[in-house]
Amino acid sequence: MSKVFVYTYHRVYQKKSYDIGVSLFEFHLKVFKNFFEVLDWERFKAFLKGEYIPKKRAVFLTFDDGYVDNYIYAYPLLKKYGLKAHLFITPSRVSDSKKVRKTLFDYWKGNVSLGELFQPKSMWEAQKEYFLKGYSEEFLTWEEIYQMRDVFSFGSHGISHSQGFVSKKLTEFVSEQNIDRIYSLWNIYKPPKEGYPIFERRSDLVSPTGKVKKEVLEFCEKFPKKGNWEEKLKEELEKNFPEPLEFESEEQYQKRVENDLKNSKRILEEKLGLEIDNFSYPWGDYSENLVALVGKYYQFAFTVEKKNVKRGENPLKIPRIYAVKDPFTFLKHLIVYAL
Repeated sequence: MSKVFVYTYHRVYQKKSYDIGVSLFEFHLKVFKNFFEVLDWERFKAFLKGEYIPKKRAVFLTFDDGYVDNYIYAYPLLKKYGLKAHLFITPSRVSDSKKVRKTLFDYWKGNVSLGELFQPKSMWEAQKEYFLKGYSEEFLTWEEIYQMRDVFSFGSHGISHSQGFVSKKLTEFVSEQNIDRIYSLWNIYKPPKEGYPIFERRSDLVSPTGKVKKEVLEFCEKFPKKGNWEEKLKEELEKNFPEPLEFESEEQYQKRVENDLKNSKRILEEKLGLEIDNFSYPWGDYSENLVALVGKYYQFAFTVEKKNVKRGENPLKIPRIYAVKDPFTFLKHLIVYAL
């Protein structure tokens, strides 16, 4: 039987940077075009149900979040090679602006230089900017999404797309090194400050999340940040605050997550005029509780568990492989998951 795998992208840059560059992305597409059957969403679903057998090894291409470079760089290249892909959208990030930015199509026609095309920031800068301002130019507009409908099919990636503290296990403290990299801190703390505690975190859809108690934050703010302060502060917190978090109840958790799942589906269906029957778990994080809740609103859901997809796969736990920004690991992925 032909092997099928799902390959997952986030951003495409002009050159290899925080994520995959245009030239390597085009190399991926050339390989897929020549040696694979690239499935569209309907054919992929048919495969899952046992109603379709690929003619040869097959791949299903997905993108997460909804960054504008998906329109500027990925969309023209996919269309150039006649390939389809699937975009999981976080509707809270999408702008109602009528703005439509220049793409590789405009560059190929000689209307703009490469330097005039939008230059994306890193993913964490984009997400941080969203949490700070409630808006970021790094994400798509609805108008840009409409223009991609001849190449992309669509799914939900939830509304929140943030992490939360899921246990009282202290992992580190807010510092210059992580304050921007861990972008969810800007949603959790509004704003984060040096010395604030960071507990074990996962997607805030996975389980009840905890809010750090006010007295804990006050203690951390006042604690002297000198010498080996992090180790000392950890000792003091564990000694003085055995229960540093206030967790939401199971009922509050379920209500919050159901609102996220059903509203993201509703917004996408209203904006796109399509049925949205699929979801991808942010960061691939899921729990059995979340799987059950997702199943109330969607027929299919995707993880990031690294393995092939089989006919009869649990439709709410479909595995995917993250695309990589070097050609050697890409070829290794093909050997492991396709040959």
